Amino acid sequence: MPRAIPWPGRWKVPPLIEAVDGGYRVNLGRLERRVLQQTFDDLRVLLADRDPSTRRLFPNAYVDQPKLEAEYQRLVGDDLADSQLAALDVVEQSIDGSVVDRAGLEQWMRSINAVRLVIGTQLDISEEMGPVAHDDPNFAGYQLYEFLGQMLYWIIAALSASN
Repeated sequence: MPRAIPWPGRWKVPPLIEAVDGGYRVNLGRLERRVLQQTFDDLRVLLADRDPSTRRLFPNAYVDQPKLEAEYQRLVGDDLADSQLAALDVVEQSIDGSVVDRAGLEQWMRSINAVRLVIGTQLDISEEMGPVAHDDPNFAGYQLYEFLGQMLYWIIAALSASN
């Protein structure tokens, strides 16, 4: 091993979410960036199609009154979708590790949470679930769901530390 290169055990790995001058940096590897970008692209399609798996992104205001609920969704549904798409824009512009301010990191939180809600709905995840077998056909989806949960944890920790 060449002497000019430090031994990997002495390398310092930056935190997933790093407070830096001017804001925050999300430190993702190339693979994580690609997976998230594809996931965000998929969310854009699901939002445009009003796929049923996005229903948790459009909360009900009138659970027992279908006419009022339909009117509510007609009035605010597009605004909710547009604001979600705007949050995805912020994330996609900074996914390369660009520095974002607090509002930008909050958009990251919103986007990660939205994807996690949709995946949780698609996989029918519940609190009573046990471990998922490696040979489960949806194992990759469960792994992505777990990774997104860790990202949310780090984002919240970074935002809380700066209060």
